[in-house]
Amino acid sequence: MLAWNTSKTPKLRQVIYQLRIAQAQLCYFDHFAFRVGKLGLPMPAKIKGHQSRLAALRNKYRNRPCTIICNGPSLATVDPGIIRKTVSIGCNGVYKRFEDWGFSTDFLVFEDVEQFELRAPEICQLQGPQKMAALYNAYALPSRKGWLFFNAPRCSANGYYWSELDIYPQFSEDFASVVHLGNTVTYIMLQLAFHLGCNPVYIVGLDHNYGKLPALFPPGKIKVTEENYPLVRECHFEPSYYKIGDVIGVPWVEKQELAYAKAVEVFASHSRKLINVSNTTKLHLVKKIELTDWVL
Repeated sequence: MLAWNTSKTPKLRQVIYQLRIAQAQLCYFDHFAFRVGKLGLPMPAKIKGHQSRLAALRNKYRNRPCTIICNGPSLATVDPGIIRKTVSIGCNGVYKRFEDWGFSTDFLVFEDVEQFELRAPEICQLQGPQKMAALYNAYALPSRKGWLFFNAPRCSANGYYWSELDIYPQFSEDFASVVHLGNTVTYIMLQLAFHLGCNPVYIVGLDHNYGKLPALFPPGKIKVTEENYPLVRECHFEPSYYKIGDVIGVPWVEKQELAYAKAVEVFASHSRKLINVSNTTKLHLVKKIELTDWVL
């Protein structure tokens, strides 16, 4: 499973990346390793893999309110005090808010390859949240300490989802076994919240508004340039979220909306509430309330 651009990555670094992913994959399931025993001798010990650790989170926060934190401009208007009262799941660059908030989210989720590689040096130093990423993101981490990896099917051509099988979108009710992609990390956070047993689940910062970018560029990756930088700056809670030279994803909005509709369907089928608390949102598939009405 190659998650990086092989044409631009030196051969030796590719080998290192492959080894990191292989190590993470081997540790996904329970396994044996040697640990120093009481007499100072190496003793075999059973180590819980990422799957078992994820399974242990199932319904851990049953019927507790949860906040899923997206990175749209409206996040700047949200009272962090309310977020702190809930189980909180953040993603990507939201950690830039932790110092101002005075606390970190309970979980911090990553999947996008380019964004993960861009932020890896900073997030490796981050203390507080349970950091989670897809198995294929492991290549960018010199150390797996403090991380939980989940299994998200993915291939270079996205054939698992975009083939003639037409199985998109899927929603996993067992985060420990498989996590499905939905063209946005928010979809992964929704599956995690479901796995944790949270109810109701509030979403903040989900503006679902990417300005002119989807009209000017097809879905996929683009490089931030001086020309498109003003458009990029409008899409996140912090104008400097990206800088010139970074690689960002232009969303496939229609596919995102199919995924959101699936999440709404699954939550409703289990009598769980899913609520969008984003004043300026353009997403009308999820029940919406005004920020001023969000009271716990």
